[in-house]
Order: sequence, then structure tokens, then C-alpha cells
Amino acid sequence: MAFVVKVVNGKVVEYENGFQRKTYGSNVVDADTDGHIVATVTRDGKIVEYENGFQRKTYGSNVVRVQISGGRVIATTANGKMVEYENGFQRRTY
Repeated sequence: MAFVVKVVNGKVVEYENGFQRKTYGSNVVDADTDGHIVATVTRDGKIVEYENGFQRKTYGSNVVRVQISGGRVIATTANGKMVEYENGFQRRTY
């Protein structure tokens, strides 16, 4: 089942089939999902990954935006660079 995430008042709100399912996280400024993992950016500029509403990993720094696809996280930093992460490890910067 597909779900959608939205940031409301610094928390991630997860919707499934149009109905609110879960709320989790804190100090969240951006979020994205690939249908399995939810990647968020905190106010501190760190990436936090959630799976089934539970925090799995925290990594990165100076991040302002995040996108996730197929388990790979692409983060946009404050200086405009893109950083690619896989399993929490930095793979490349461009």
C-alpha cells in the first residue's frame, strides 16, 4: 500500500489512502518517502530515516532538502551541493 508524508508543525504526518495513519518525528523541516522508508531533514540539518514510524538512522550535516528513491538518499546542502547516501554512507558529491 502506498502512503504519502507531509510535514505539519515540525512533525511527519503519514497518510494512507487519504486517511491519517501516524505522526512521528520532531523539528522536521522536509520529508520524502520511497514507499518504504521515510527520510526527513531536521532543523539541525541532519537526515533521519524512519521505517514503520521508528527511527533507524541519523546522518549527514548542513542539509536543507532530501529526496529518496530505491534506498538511496539525495541531500541538498546549504551550499547548493548534492550528496548521495546509501545505507547511511556517503557515496558521492556533485
